[in-house]
Amino acid sequence: MVKGLGADLVIDYKKEDFSTLLKDYDVVLHSNRENTILKKSLSILKHGGVLVSLTGPPTADFAKKIGMGWHFQILMKLLSFSVNQLAKKLKVHFEFLFTKADGKQLSEITKLIEAGKIKPMIDRVYTFEETNEAMLYVEAGRSKGKVVVKMI
Repeated sequence: MVKGLGADLVIDYKKEDFSTLLKDYDVVLHSNRENTILKKSLSILKHGGVLVSLTGPPTADFAKKIGMGWHFQILMKLLSFSVNQLAKKLKVHFEFLFTKADGKQLSEITKLIEAGKIKPMIDRVYTFEETNEAMLYVEAGRSKGKVVVKMI
């Protein structure tokens, strides 16, 4: 399935350690909550590379960017201290990205989908009445794409 989406290399993370197979990447998009995966992801970057994390920890720069006060910026700096230290040691950069709904961005994504440049993978579609089943399915970690709850 993943090769069909255009992947050059597919690694079964349950059987193989990606950090022993990959190296010298410019950018890594990190979306796993396990701290060991975050550290391994930093290790596959080349010097000057950037890891963008969707799961954290949030950084002081992030707190400042969204207008949090200085006390929250200090808290975020403490939360991300160890990962930032590791990134500094490896001569790479760590960034936290918080996603939010944005009509303009969603419109751009829609154009990319319609142009065939992004191929959304929809695993299952549930009716609104089946929302509980949909949540159980997602929580089980078996989905191979997006799980949709149809409102109409």
